[in-house]
Amino acid sequence: MLLAGIVLFYLYDSALLLYADEVLFSKPLQRWGAAFGEGATWRGRFLAFPVLMCPGAPLLRATWGGDKTPSEWVAVEHMLRTLRPLRWLAWPVALGLFGLVPLALIRHWPPTWVLGLLLLIYLPTVLAVLVLWLRREQLGLSGKAVAAIAFDVLACPPFALNLVRRVTLRSELAIPASAFAETVLDARSLARLQQQWQTRCALLDDTNSGGPG
Repeated sequence: MLLAGIVLFYLYDSALLLYADEVLFSKPLQRWGAAFGEGATWRGRFLAFPVLMCPGAPLLRATWGGDKTPSEWVAVEHMLRTLRPLRWLAWPVALGLFGLVPLALIRHWPPTWVLGLLLLIYLPTVLAVLVLWLRREQLGLSGKAVAAIAFDVLACPPFALNLVRRVTLRSELAIPASAFAETVLDARSLARLQQQWQTRCALLDDTNSGGPG
């Protein structure tokens, strides 16, 4: 039940509901990726579980269409550099939750080892919160906003895996998704995203017209 709880809390915190014209941009490693919400819908919005296998990956939300504003790229790069330490600190937390916690349960670790495991999970989280507090002005966060984020990730360790996205998703990209995609995606990824948009438009047109027949 403990393992199931960890997974369910992580899935709950990772789930996003997107409007039909919203795109999620992620940068799990060196390259950017992008996708529309797929699968199930809830009250007209599309459910997405982005970059589940990459804790600490930044996630940006943008709307398709509109005027191009290339200067927004500079602000994104600055934000990612500022958040870089928090991205690395998410990995030991993931190792503790999904690797060592199951091992501790299977092998019946002694209390002293379990205490060390708790330190492995909480120490990086506390350090990440401290870094976030020190860099809050660079990220445009108020003390109240940092306190709210800190409470969530310290009260529920699986939430700490998404600490970076809690920061990056607080402000929607000013640049349209189509323009940002042209800036950050390679040719193949851009073509795939444009194809997904055409499919989404066809789906919306079909829905608005009441479907075939």
